[in-house]
Amino acid sequence: MNDVNLLKQYGVDVEASLELWGDMESYNESLKEFRDSLATKLANLEGYKNNGDWNNYAILAHSIKSESKYLGFMKDAEVFLQHELQGKANNAEFIQTHFDELRTTIQKMISLMNQYFGENPTMIKNILIADDSNIILNFLEKSMNGQYKVIKATNGKEAIAAIEQNSIYALLLDLNMPTLNGFEVLNYLKENKLIDRLPVVIITGDDTEETIKKAFSYPILDVLNKPFNESNIHRILESIESFYNK
Repeated sequence: MNDVNLLKQYGVDVEASLELWGDMESYNESLKEFRDSLATKLANLEGYKNNGDWNNYAILAHSIKSESKYLGFMKDAEVFLQHELQGKANNAEFIQTHFDELRTTIQKMISLMNQYFGENPTMIKNILIADDSNIILNFLEKSMNGQYKVIKATNGKEAIAAIEQNSIYALLLDLNMPTLNGFEVLNYLKENKLIDRLPVVIITGDDTEETIKKAFSYPILDVLNKPFNESNIHRILESIESFYNK
């Protein structure tokens, strides 16, 4: 679709942004990346708010404010600026009182960008697969049959970066990975209040009672034991859809 008038009617200063990006192709690419990151950033902001972590709250609000300005969302940037300043001031009362306004602002921005790109948000289902085996990554992606957009990570650090940069529909997470392992990723999700809203399926070749018990100490959706087949994967995908339909 890409009808730039939709953005202009909302108040987006596209012309000013093009002075930075140079052409519409570069602008649209950055706009889409920004849109895809907002849901996760909103969840992280809420996590910082709930934990009283005002320093990281202010840092993330500053980041969203800057990206909004770069892309011409000048009016919306003012909302994020206020939350940045109040986060720096440790003003919990302001942030708690005005967080719904921030949430609504982000949701409106996402809705506008979905409309601009002609995409139905319910159709965008990013499944993040984190495993250090390319064979497993490719097999799982093939088994999705194009039903989901697959994002791949080969270690826990890459997985966390993908979560921070994208709106993730579900996570298939290997436990034994380099850099950061699966349990460290689970701790990240728990600390940032994401684990209850994101369906997580553990991938593991270790089916010992101790490992499985530790995995289920987190509110995960299910475990996919290695080796697995397409029938096992389809069962997992049905569980993921049931998570959202319950």
